[in-house]
Amino acid sequence: MDLVKLRIPATFIRDRASMSWREVRFGLVSELLDPLAAVSLAEEQVARLEHPAAALIDLAGTDRNEPAQEVVDQLADGEPRSSENEIRDKSLYLVLAWIYEHRDEFIRDMPMDSPDLGSKANERRLLERWKRYLDEAAAAYHGPPPSS
Repeated sequence: MDLVKLRIPATFIRDRASMSWREVRFGLVSELLDPLAAVSLAEEQVARLEHPAAALIDLAGTDRNEPAQEVVDQLADGEPRSSENEIRDKSLYLVLAWIYEHRDEFIRDMPMDSPDLGSKANERRLLERWKRYLDEAAAAYHGPPPSS
């Protein structure tokens, strides 16, 4: 089975969740985020903060063709430790939200653990449950952006 690499952009993330640099690092290492997302998120923080950290300014000034992982690692290492489960849960939320918005590209014949209602009703039930989860998770993860 081929692994799907999503490349979720910063514009999608910004509207749904605030992310720590530890979470950004996880998304980059897991190949869930667009590599340019870190630079875009840094640019937004530099514009918003009165006294941004030097590493944040460096990341925001990174050329789009330069690797940014080293500076993301530096920013992430400067943050308080986070629970690996919390980071994975937020990443799962963002991945499911991304796939939900692009569901026509992803949903084919997904297995169901509930009674078969017919293909259209099964799809409608799946999408309703999916949307309910996303609404609940959005309330948990959409808070004020982190500052550096």
